[in-house]
Amino acid sequence: MTQIVFSKEVWSARLRDFLHDCTGSAPSEEHDRIREALLLFVETPELRGRERRPSGVDPIPVDPAAIEAMLACGATESAVLALIGPDDTFMLSRGMNGTCLATLVMADGSEEMICEAATLSLALLAAYVSKLLTGMERKEDKAQVTLPSGVRLH
Repeated sequence: MTQIVFSKEVWSARLRDFLHDCTGSAPSEEHDRIREALLLFVETPELRGRERRPSGVDPIPVDPAAIEAMLACGATESAVLALIGPDDTFMLSRGMNGTCLATLVMADGSEEMICEAATLSLALLAAYVSKLLTGMERKEDKAQVTLPSGVRLH
């Protein structure tokens, strides 16, 4: 996780691995996943140099020391919210049997990303990564399907 990533394909693969790590992690691994998210989001080519995220949202400046301070005092949800930024619409819920769910809505409201994990923070991280991956896939689909302006679909 400490290598600088220059390829969108490699970054996408790392996001997918991280998504599985979040959903499969125990509550005791929560802090490690948040630290990994910080490294992953900072070292992406789309975020470097204040470039745009794959989702089309400008990157949020995140202070690693502030994230560590939040983790030290047990404010894991606040740390994750600082990582994802203030513009996402989300909902967190916890069931009677301890199931934690997070729902994030795409910026255009077209889809919801729902993820389950051992803690609310891990579920929110997983939902955010799902949203990033969906945004990247949509951009790839739009780039591949370019029809001439005179073509009509039936």
